Amino acid sequence: MRKVFLVLLSLALVITMSFSYTAALMITGEVGGNPIYEMMVAGAEEAAKEMGFDLKVVEGGYNAAKWEPNLISLASTGKYDLIITFTEGMPNSVAKVARMFPNQNLALVDGLVTESIPNVFSLGFKDEEMAYLAGYFAGLITQSNMERANPELKVGLLAGDIYPAMTDRMRPAYIAGAKAVNPEIELVFSAAGTWSDPNKGQELAQAQFEQGVDILHIIAGGTGVGAINKAAEMNKYIIGVDSNIIHFDPDTILACTLKYADKAIKDLLIRDYKGELPYGTYERWGIREGVIDFTFEDPNYFENVPADIKEKMRLLFAKLYCGEIDILE
Repeated sequence: MRKVFLVLLSLALVITMSFSYTAALMITGEVGGNPIYEMMVAGAEEAAKEMGFDLKVVEGGYNAAKWEPNLISLASTGKYDLIITFTEGMPNSVAKVARMFPNQNLALVDGLVTESIPNVFSLGFKDEEMAYLAGYFAGLITQSNMERANPELKVGLLAGDIYPAMTDRMRPAYIAGAKAVNPEIELVFSAAGTWSDPNKGQELAQAQFEQGVDILHIIAGGTGVGAINKAAEMNKYIIGVDSNIIHFDPDTILACTLKYADKAIKDLLIRDYKGELPYGTYERWGIREGVIDFTFEDPNYFENVPADIKEKMRLLFAKLYCGEIDILE
């Protein structure tokens, strides 16, 4: 009997060990105060809890020169079944580390490694859908009779920096959305060159407002905080990005585009845990995949935005979901 028990115990240990799985997140920044990274970590923790695997989170800080060495350090341990890192600035580093450690699986989220590397999977978001939603909303607001709107038909976009997704997808989609409302609408664009300087955001926002902009879309991280403050001071409107920040100033922040990064990370990790992640490929997720949304359900949005504008935004969202609009044609 004891022999049978030992055999069964050994089999149980083998089965347990065969399902041992450990993942690491290398955050390109810091988690605290960054809604997107907070969502990503929350999604990863949900996946780890549901599937019963170990998770390590490493904050890379804001010095970009340290991100690749951090990735190399994690890969060199050989401890992780999957290492996930983030952003448009990391494709070259991910490709490099993948070649240095061919037995280490890596995933890049919110950025794309477009070449086929057998131990790399990348997941991008359809940022153009978010930008088009924001641009269309900005166009509706700037030609409306709302209290802070003016007759000048100018919408603003403030970016933290110039980078491929901004140049190739987000900026073109934003102005395309605005011009879908009225072809006469003009774009005023600024890039701060920093994601963490509210004073710079305030300065650039003021310059845009003085040029006639009455609604400004901010894709600028902490720099955007200054823009929000300046908009409140000068009686202008703001559109947020990635997470819902309307509650910070409902009179100024009319709406936000939403990116459900927690769902994306959770789904990615569970797929990899199950052996279903298609390495050597990349995917882009958006409205149809359930990771991009708009603040339709926010009570302040519901109260402060005119009914006709809310209805037009719902119709636009449905068209984007069905693929009826070619945003970057």
